[in-house]
Order: sequence, then C-alpha cells, then structure tokens
Amino acid sequence: MSLLDDLDATNAMHLTPFIRLRATRSANPYNPRATANDWTKPEELAFSGALAASSSTRTPDGLDTATTTRAVLTVFDPSTDIRVGDRIRADPGDGTLWQVTGVPARDLNPFTGWQPTLEIQLEEVKGT
Repeated sequence: MSLLDDLDATNAMHLTPFIRLRATRSANPYNPRATANDWTKPEELAFSGALAASSSTRTPDGLDTATTTRAVLTVFDPSTDIRVGDRIRADPGDGTLWQVTGVPARDLNPFTGWQPTLEIQLEEVKGT
C-alpha cells in the first residue's frame, strides 16, 4: 500500500469521480481511405481525480463573446488511459465538458521510479 492509498483510506483526499469520453472511429463517407471521429457513442472510462481551474479568458469577436477556461486535472493513477483529444466530464456533473488539450504528464522520479500522478491540461470554451 502506498502513501496515497493510506491518505485515501482516511478520507484525507477529496476526489471527484470523472468520466473520460473518447470518440470511436468510423468510416469517412467522403474519403474511403480515412476515418472520422464519431462522438455519438463515445468510449467511456470512469476514474477519480482533483480538478483545479487555472484561468479564464473572455474574447469578444464582434458577433459573440467566447469564454475559455483552462484547468489542470490531477489523477492519482498514472496508468489511467487519457490522451489529447479526449473529453472529460464530472460524474455526476453540471454538464461541463472539458477537452484534453495537452499531452498528459506522467512525472517519474529518476532515482526511485515512483510515478505519483497524471497531470492533464483541460480547456472548456463557452459562448461560441
């Protein structure tokens, strides 16, 4: 049992349940040699983590105003299968759908090989 398992067992960590959504691949009707993302029935993966919002930017473009919010999601299992392009939502959540915008970081201690967490860069855009 690791230190993180001990902390979780005593409820010292307050983790939120999340669902990772990944588009399935389907044939592209316009190009038979290519495939396209199909978000109608995405592949789902349940996991837990801690979300920390980092910044928001509001961009008026004359017709509409978009607000982009960035966040970092820390997952305490570095083997969790999450990649760029996936979508993340809290389970149950408020309907917020985050897009994974950076390659998830699996930090590694070079002396012991310990991998404590998986850090995921997220972004949400509203009002476009």
